[in-house]
Amino acid sequence: MATTLLVLMFSTGTDEIVERKAFFGSLVFETVKKKDGAMGVTTGVENPVPIVVLFVVLTLVLLMISAIYQGLKQRRAELLSQSGS
Repeated sequence: MATTLLVLMFSTGTDEIVERKAFFGSLVFETVKKKDGAMGVTTGVENPVPIVVLFVVLTLVLLMISAIYQGLKQRRAELLSQSGS
């Protein structure tokens, strides 16, 4: 997500007034020209649902990988103890 935000920041032109969204509309990057001629930059989270869903999915995947690894490790130990007898 940080990479996506960085890409949004550097993909705008120098004098453009832009509002860009990324990651299914959850991340927002906006540039606005101020009265004194300076450019104002705003970044933020507009819709946290995709970020929460990503976190939950990644957590579940990592838990499944951990459970599979522990099962394989236990099975390996069983096989090694059987072959050693």
